Amino acid sequence: APQQRGTNENTNGLIREYFPKGTDLDQLTDQDIDKFVRDLNHRPRKVLGWKSPFEVFFGTKLRLIWQFVAQKKAPPALKFWSLTTTQIPESKRCDLMTDYIKNILQIKDPNLHFTDVVFENNDGRETQVFIGTVSLKLDRCPHCGFADTFIKNGHSYQTIKYLSINESCPTMLRIGKQRLRCKNCQDSFMAKTNVVDKYCSIAKAVKHKALTMLESNVSQKDVSKFTGVSPSTIGRLLDSDQALLRFNSRTLPTNIAIDEFRGPQGKYCFIIVDNDTSQIYQILPDRLKSSITHYFDRFSLKERKRVKSVSTDLNSYYQGLVRRYFPNAKLVVDRFHIVSMLTRAFNQVRVAVMKQFDPNTREYRALKNSWRLYLLKSTSLNYTKEYYDRHLRQKVTMAERVGIGLDLDPQLAAGYELLQGAMTALEEHDVDQLMDLLFTKWDVPAPFQTVLKTLRKNSEGVYNATVLPYSNGRVEGINRMIKLIQRTAYGFTNFGHFIARIRLHQMGTEAEKRRRQVQAPAAA
Repeated sequence: APQQRGTNENTNGLIREYFPKGTDLDQLTDQDIDKFVRDLNHRPRKVLGWKSPFEVFFGTKLRLIWQFVAQKKAPPALKFWSLTTTQIPESKRCDLMTDYIKNILQIKDPNLHFTDVVFENNDGRETQVFIGTVSLKLDRCPHCGFADTFIKNGHSYQTIKYLSINESCPTMLRIGKQRLRCKNCQDSFMAKTNVVDKYCSIAKAVKHKALTMLESNVSQKDVSKFTGVSPSTIGRLLDSDQALLRFNSRTLPTNIAIDEFRGPQGKYCFIIVDNDTSQIYQILPDRLKSSITHYFDRFSLKERKRVKSVSTDLNSYYQGLVRRYFPNAKLVVDRFHIVSMLTRAFNQVRVAVMKQFDPNTREYRALKNSWRLYLLKSTSLNYTKEYYDRHLRQKVTMAERVGIGLDLDPQLAAGYELLQGAMTALEEHDVDQLMDLLFTKWDVPAPFQTVLKTLRKNSEGVYNATVLPYSNGRVEGINRMIKLIQRTAYGFTNFGHFIARIRLHQMGTEAEKRRRQVQAPAAA
């Protein structure tokens, strides 16, 4: 029934305004139909809140030009209705469409003018195509220098892949670049647009969006799907930006941290990080001695003498390189590795003592379960609040729970005291306490004796770790970031792409930090 399809009947009435009854439709051209469709799509509708179908479809608020309205004091509804296409010249309608589309696509090229929007079938998918032209304005011929010698020589059309407004419908630009030919020297010139690079069919906005997405932890395949380009194009985009592959090769930071991580194809890579800013200074494709020495040999002795501290783990190989290349640097052993060695030794002793008891006994359960409590700092344990321990079948506090296990073996208790003393000394930067712990004769099992022997051998680095505020924390955080990138990408085979992704991810992280720093004072 007509009352059940009001929009349809209303549209029929609007069509009759353009084609009254008795109009011979065979006499109409395609241009007449296209003009009618454009006019009707840009006509405000009451049912749409006085927005046009074009505005609602594209989700953009159109900027209506009120100077074309004759009745300036009329109500808003009459103002909208009085703004019909018959009151606006054709040139102004083109300007309006250009402004609308540029607003949607965020294009700022002043020489680019859009004339139409069509939908086409491209490889089985409906594609939205914005059609426009780029004008060329030359006063004199750049080749011969004569003025007013140009004749129009048609347009050269280029199809450009652009960012999709709707992810389910790709967006393309079909741009006609105006060509001019000089009558004097017969040279031809063609208009240019800043929307796309020369000899390229992918818009700059697409490339920028791809690089922005690559700053986050997403795979290149996901980026290619979102931007509508192939994974190979994403790879070429990474290769083209040589700044992503370039590291500082002239200066060294004052305080550096060195480490290794597993890179592409399972090979270990050598990494150097600024221990003040967390900036990656270099990543070598391997950790071979020849590669590391070749890299440090690039720097003069004066530059290497500027380095004040080098943080590393207990790898003696790296420590030898530090003493060889950085004569004025203090070697800092990572505090995490010191505590890690002691906790590993404690766990080995705890398991050895636990295995002396029958698995069904209370002593076995006391050492096997709630093992994480033994690794906490003693100051973090609760000494007052009780909880029911289902393994011991009694109520205990956290401190009592630890004490029950330590009472089973005096050497285990001595190892626990050594571990807690080292953790406290490192946290409080108490050098005297830490040195006393290392050089005191402890009645502890073999795993602890091995750790003490290693720490005594590296007492210089352990001492500096307590005095100086530097550690390998920054480089370990970067290594974790690199592992996440590799896991998301299911590994890398191209070392250049791998380095580019790391640099992009760090750039994105730094930009996010700056945004938060700017937003924090504003929020306060």
